[in-house]
Amino acid sequence: MDSDLPSDPALLPSPDQVHAEANQWTLHGIDLMQRGDRDSLLEALLCFEQAIALRETLPLDENPLFRWGLTAGWMNRADALTRLGGPDRLIKALSCYDIAIAHLHRLPLDSHPIYRWRLCVAWMNRGITEQTRAGELAFSNALRCFDTAVQVMNGQETNPSLDYQQVQASLWMNRANALLQLPSPEWAAAADSARRALTHSCISEDQDPIAAEAGIKARHTLCHALAHLLETPPVDVASADNWIVEATDAVEDVMRLTRHDVRFQSLREELFHFGCRMYRAFQPHFLAEFLEDGLELGAQTEIMRKAAHESLMQAAFQIQQENLASYTPSKLDRLIQTLQALSETGERLGFRTDSP
Repeated sequence: MDSDLPSDPALLPSPDQVHAEANQWTLHGIDLMQRGDRDSLLEALLCFEQAIALRETLPLDENPLFRWGLTAGWMNRADALTRLGGPDRLIKALSCYDIAIAHLHRLPLDSHPIYRWRLCVAWMNRGITEQTRAGELAFSNALRCFDTAVQVMNGQETNPSLDYQQVQASLWMNRANALLQLPSPEWAAAADSARRALTHSCISEDQDPIAAEAGIKARHTLCHALAHLLETPPVDVASADNWIVEATDAVEDVMRLTRHDVRFQSLREELFHFGCRMYRAFQPHFLAEFLEDGLELGAQTEIMRKAAHESLMQAAFQIQQENLASYTPSKLDRLIQTLQALSETGERLGFRTDSP
């Protein structure tokens, strides 16, 4: 009987050699996935399937690294399937995550934190795949995945490892988004989750692009949730004041973090427009400063300039309509200073601040 295998068992590759070959297939697949085009994703899928087939021949119980590598194959296969999209592939991706999670539970989770870290990543990415499917049930399922990932990381919240802070920032950010996608969005809970994301991203977001991306998206979700809370009565004055400061701080942080990153241009424009409305409505004395900082040279777009122009005109018009006779001298001085600052900012930016 013909066979491609050597007849001498001594010539068969050792488990370590098979493991190393599987690693090469996995790394090649990851390189292909980073290209992002459909053909590369399809080729990457074959690489991960080859790595899985190789590792499934290994004595998984004898060496945790073999099973560890196998979980990477299943998770990367799930990632490739999710990126390719389509109902059938998304269902297969969820199945891949389930297999990876089952294998991870057979590793000594408490012997090394990295095992628990990957289990958290698996549950989080499974939730992202559920979100990709869309639909009421999918969003609820996604939230359950994120909640499970939170439980997995219990006790590791303050782990100083960058990987641990990155994954928890992304986890809480994705959980916040899932709460807003529910049929009845949970606005307050989403704001709380976004805040939790920021506690993890703020540690390294000025140096680490992954943490920065999680922090930017968390602030976007936070602003969305706070805007709804501010518009939904009853709102007590203390809470409203805190939310206003929190929202404007979040907007300014996004302006700073996205200054040189074109990937976030649309989100930057959206939050700049939101910031214009927040400052004009609640803190008009800070509007001029916000506009100048937001429209600094090299970071502005036509959409942002239009939002700034409209905001200046509306703010000036509102001030001009005030009943000045009812103002105290100190409040009147502040109003005049605000109007002057808006006028000077309009001139520096090349805008007119005449009433509409």
